[in-house]
Amino acid sequence: MSPTLDELLRALATAGPGVDVPSLVDDIEAFVEGDPERSRTAIWSFAGDEGLRLRLVGFLADPRDFDVLVSALVDPRLRYTALEGLANQPDVERVDAVARSLLDDPDPMVRSKAAGMVSFGARPGALEVLLPLAGDPVPHVRMVLGWHLGGLRDRAAEPVLRGLLTDPDEQVRKFAARGLARLNRQ
Repeated sequence: MSPTLDELLRALATAGPGVDVPSLVDDIEAFVEGDPERSRTAIWSFAGDEGLRLRLVGFLADPRDFDVLVSALVDPRLRYTALEGLANQPDVERVDAVARSLLDDPDPMVRSKAAGMVSFGARPGALEVLLPLAGDPVPHVRMVLGWHLGGLRDRAAEPVLRGLLTDPDEQVRKFAARGLARLNRQ
């Protein structure tokens, strides 16, 4: 007998070492896809960790949850998770605006995620707002930027990517090379 969504949510909330979390997440996403309204009710009535609830709300990709996810951005402990949830929202213009506002966030993981979202949306001006991240003090941010600049498919990103090829961090250089390869596959 297949587990219910409530059982999967409880299993995810109590997952410890050795639990196949990716499979649980896949099963939850299948429930959400198959019955979004019932899943929404179950997720919103889930009485677990707020970060986990936000992650689950993100799976819903329901426009009704946009403001809830944006509200959670004020809490530094929830900001990354809320941003992940916003990435699934269908209003790409609003998502892009929020992501752009977080490109200078104090948390480098938030900056990296926001850069990916801005790149993925590829809205007008994306390259220009991403360029300052080439000088980010955290190598991870520069590394992610290298990959995402290539995804923009904008030839104007080439000089920045070439500059990242000389970065002191090996991973940044590798991802800049991958970004250039993506850029050249136009």
